[in-house]
Amino acid sequence: MRFIETVLITEKIENIEFHNKRMNKTRYDFFKATPLNLKDFIEIRKNKRVRVTYSKNIEKIEYFDLQKREFNTFKLIESDIEYSYKYADRTKLNALKDERYDEIIIVKNGLVTDTTISNLAFFDGGKWYTPKTPLLKGTKREELLQKGFLLLKDIRPEEIKKYHKFAMLNAIIGFMEIDINCIKTG
Repeated sequence: MRFIETVLITEKIENIEFHNKRMNKTRYDFFKATPLNLKDFIEIRKNKRVRVTYSKNIEKIEYFDLQKREFNTFKLIESDIEYSYKYADRTKLNALKDERYDEIIIVKNGLVTDTTISNLAFFDGGKWYTPKTPLLKGTKREELLQKGFLLLKDIRPEEIKKYHKFAMLNAIIGFMEIDINCIKTG
């Protein structure tokens, strides 16, 4: 079994403590491996996206230029997919995509979870809420929860339109606010 961490380097490795925590939890859960520090493996190359592939040990580190992506259309997709670890094999996630949309929002057990590449947050006009039951506990999501910026909440598909806007969040895109009307709910 292989896993990945996708890390942002600006002037430094961003959110390194959250990436180390998730990677080492995964390594322990699957291999009973002792902790590693990604700082010992990642070379600082400014403004890069880094993919670290690992199992018990670090297997490969790849550096990519940052590329801005646009997300304007979203479709809700029901699925019972399991993705609580950041697996290197994304075949099942990618199979859910609908090419007519920029991204999908996965609904599992009647609750909104994530997109295929990010966690989500929804703004009610006063506070930002993130689903209590994401597919994957992302590093940016964990950071914003710890800071108190995000609050946990069960979010049902039929409740989406009551929110003013939503955001995609992950280690690379950060916190990207998007118009709620970009989601096709019907």
